[in-house]
Amino acid sequence: AVVSTQSTGGATGERPFVGKIVAMWQDNLGEMMVTMCWFYRPGDLENIRTPYGAHELYLSKHTDDNSVATIQGKVYVLSYPEYCRYYSHKVARGKTIAPSIVPDVHQWREEVVPVSGVNMDSIYYCRGVYDFRLRRTLKQQLYYTKYL
Repeated sequence: AVVSTQSTGGATGERPFVGKIVAMWQDNLGEMMVTMCWFYRPGDLENIRTPYGAHELYLSKHTDDNSVATIQGKVYVLSYPEYCRYYSHKVARGKTIAPSIVPDVHQWREEVVPVSGVNMDSIYYCRGVYDFRLRRTLKQQLYYTKYL
């Protein structure tokens, strides 16, 4: 996943948008473009009444095309169990916690789990799916995990 301003003139202090690149191409003018599938923050949704974490996101089927120039950097979006497991391992470093209590996160999806040196500010978790047409959230199903 990547963070994006969604336009080259993003406001200072504005929280960047988080999206997953699903396609990349060059337009007729020679500019590199991407199609991105967007994640929504719970605070941006109308029907979230439960407390939520600062790094929580909801996957959506909302896609649109943007210039590659809007991409600010790479972030990781994990499923909630993967995030908890990763966070537990990060907290357990330097403490005397038996490693067998928390299974190794790298056994799940090695290609998307961040390495140990990644800043926690660039790691998010997705707990559900937001249907932007119906304006409601759906509980994340296991088959959605492959789209993160």
